[in-house]
Amino acid sequence: MLRELFLLEWKSFTRRADLGKSIAVKLLLALFGLYFMVSFLSLGMMLPGLLAEAVPNVEPIVTVNQFLLIWFLFTFVLRMVFQKLPVMNVKPLLVQCVKRGTLVHHTLLKSSFAFNNWLTVVFFVPFAVVTLHETALGYGQLIPWFLAIWSIDMALNYVALYLQSLGRGEIRRIWPAIGLLLAIALVEYLTRFRISRYFGEFFQFLLQAPILVLAPMALCGVSYAGLYSDLKSKLYLDAYLKNQREEFHSLALGWTNRLGALAPFLQMDLHLIRRTKRARSVLIVALLFLGYGLIFYPDPDIKSITYVFVGIFITGILVINYGQFIPSWDGSYYPFLMTLPFSLARYLESKAFLMYISIGIMFLLSTPYSYFGWEVLAVNFACAVYNMGVNVPVILWFGSWNRKRIDLNSGNYFNYQGTGAAQWLVGIPLLVGPLACWGIGYGVGGVLVANGMLLLCGVLGMLLRGFLIRKIASRYGMRKYELLQGFAQTD
Repeated sequence: MLRELFLLEWKSFTRRADLGKSIAVKLLLALFGLYFMVSFLSLGMMLPGLLAEAVPNVEPIVTVNQFLLIWFLFTFVLRMVFQKLPVMNVKPLLVQCVKRGTLVHHTLLKSSFAFNNWLTVVFFVPFAVVTLHETALGYGQLIPWFLAIWSIDMALNYVALYLQSLGRGEIRRIWPAIGLLLAIALVEYLTRFRISRYFGEFFQFLLQAPILVLAPMALCGVSYAGLYSDLKSKLYLDAYLKNQREEFHSLALGWTNRLGALAPFLQMDLHLIRRTKRARSVLIVALLFLGYGLIFYPDPDIKSITYVFVGIFITGILVINYGQFIPSWDGSYYPFLMTLPFSLARYLESKAFLMYISIGIMFLLSTPYSYFGWEVLAVNFACAVYNMGVNVPVILWFGSWNRKRIDLNSGNYFNYQGTGAAQWLVGIPLLVGPLACWGIGYGVGGVLVANGMLLLCGVLGMLLRGFLIRKIASRYGMRKYELLQGFAQTD
């Protein structure tokens, strides 16, 4: 049965309307994954020699054991941020002769092959192989040592998936665990009691008594069983229907009524940002990017053109992160929108207006960077105007190629669900355009002329806003049925 379930998912992937784009995105992600795999593999092979030079009187494996707790905490944080529970369309299967336990095992089996889990393998296996040839340790010691590390890592994988599977009402159940982790961290750094040292001593003792590997393996089995039981108990058609009464408080959006025909669309976007996990995560990432300038601005050797790169990102981060998925945000109800008597130009204008607001807010929040010089503030202002006049129409135009709906309930950061080829290609004009424009102006007359070029392009784009919106709307109209066909597909 597991084989049939994997076959169904393969057919679902190969019969997608946007198969070519999906393959391109997966290949690009595979290249990034391969790069990190090779990096961790190389580090694992070189680590014994590096540790032998850094700590000559201590065996490398002893040093590694002392830092294993930090490694596990690092991988756990990665899982909480990047990894999500694999999903499949199980509703049609729940009315078939398929056991719920089989569906859960299938889901957990997919999660076991996640990218984060392979990092542990490609890092510690080459380290163990080099250690095997350079020390007196044998297979009977290093194999249980690696199995213990892998078992704890997989246990953390299932714990992270369990925490992510908790609903909003159940999230309070994890506060004791969070409090325990904070208490451990305080004890580690504020007292002489080093938990990481005792954790490392356990693995050091495991090398002498390999039978202790059964404890981490049992921990892995218990975490798997716990997650299995939790998911199975929720795997019903009506599992997430709630009988209790809930109160919902609406935002005061009366001020948007002054915008006339744009008001309904703007209100819809604001409610979407407030109520959905995916949109809220985009907003949080945008606010975090306000600190992006601290990486570059304190360095006096940074060239002025770097300020343009940073300014485009800081003032336009919401344009990039939110705008690149227009109209995919509305993909789940886009067919309904297309039955309503409204103008596509008004719809796109409301999206542009929301991005104008975000650019203005991000620029105002970035004004403290004037501490590093007025040149920074001037470049950020020029970048903000350029984003409004040029990058907003560009990203709306690329949106006509978006044919993958967004899972609004998926709140993982750096989530690539719904990403297509358009999201990767749009980054080229968004970044290369302003850099080329500024560079030409700088070559002609210096910084002032370069900033003036950005301002001029942005102002011209704003003056032509109506014309550009109408042209982009006609493009959406031409691709109306392709968009509807694409949004009918589910990941």
